[in-house]
Amino acid sequence: MTKSNYTKQRVALVTDSLWKIAGAEKVLLSFLDIYPDADVFALFGKMGILSEKLKEKEIHFSFLNKIPFVRHIYRYTFHLWPIAIEQFDFSNYDLVISNTSSVAHGVVTPLGCKHVVYVNSPMRYAWDLSFLYTKIVRFGFLKRCIKEVFVNFNRIWDVVSAQRADVVITNSKFVKKRVEKYWGRSVDYVVTPPVELYEGEIKRKREEYFFTGSPYEPNKRGDFLFECASKLGFNLKVIGNGSMKKKLKRKYRKFKNIEVLDWVSDEEKWNLISNAKGCIVPGIEDYGIFCAEAISCGTPVLAYGYGGSTEIVKENISGMFFDKWELESFKKALGDFESRNWNYEKVRKSLRDINNKKEFREKIMKCLVE
Repeated sequence: MTKSNYTKQRVALVTDSLWKIAGAEKVLLSFLDIYPDADVFALFGKMGILSEKLKEKEIHFSFLNKIPFVRHIYRYTFHLWPIAIEQFDFSNYDLVISNTSSVAHGVVTPLGCKHVVYVNSPMRYAWDLSFLYTKIVRFGFLKRCIKEVFVNFNRIWDVVSAQRADVVITNSKFVKKRVEKYWGRSVDYVVTPPVELYEGEIKRKREEYFFTGSPYEPNKRGDFLFECASKLGFNLKVIGNGSMKKKLKRKYRKFKNIEVLDWVSDEEKWNLISNAKGCIVPGIEDYGIFCAEAISCGTPVLAYGYGGSTEIVKENISGMFFDKWELESFKKALGDFESRNWNYEKVRKSLRDINNKKEFREKIMKCLVE
């Protein structure tokens, strides 16, 4: 089927939430480039913070978005997410594309409607990363028991609902392995997300600081990085947002070597990355957009050696890894990293197989027509 025939279809795009424009949300915008007339569905969101392209759409939110102060408490409603996502009616659509990191893949579509799922990650809090969420987001005994009952329900629902999709695409080989293990179904394609790379000149002289972006969710391990910076004293600049930002900012506000920046423009972001002597990625990345952005600036990456980062960072060429969330392990890796004479031009040239917006669209279209 040709692209023109596809664009005549009635298409729905489904995502988990629209609270911010991060990696998953940028993927949604790329799907909108392919299907500009598509209707958009999400569990939650706030129109005022969205991009202009999304503000122009009539977005269909679930009943959960009507809960008072839902922006502050939505994480505590996770046991209702499967119910909410199944309430959307797709009886008049020819194609549904779910962009999921949680439950968007679980929509119910009618016969004759093709359902394509783009997986940024299976539910992190329900599967192999559940230990992190339990450890970092502390609960009392009773709350922990109640949470585990609901998480167990979500696991069962997750596996069952994952069988509904006609086509499954993952954003990395790492996520492909997780889907196959936890959902028990095959992955049809791996298509890495669109990444905007730095195109400016490589800075040969670097300033004495490390840089990191949005390490404020349990899987991102900002808590570990901030603790290492407070103990080891290296200069750290941090941008981005997330659920743990206020807590970490308050806890480490007395440490002058840790600079927590609020909103920065794209120009400021590239300036910060390109002048840093290194970028630190302390957590488990599903794909690792931040790694790719840093390397495009010629900036080497010190990353936790698991997850999507290992598919992008080439050891001793564009970065190094540490293998444990322990101070001594990180300290040794940091020492080795700083003692290395990095060739910034070589760092940038090591970047391979990264999709820009156009390449992403072309590969997705190929998946849809095959």
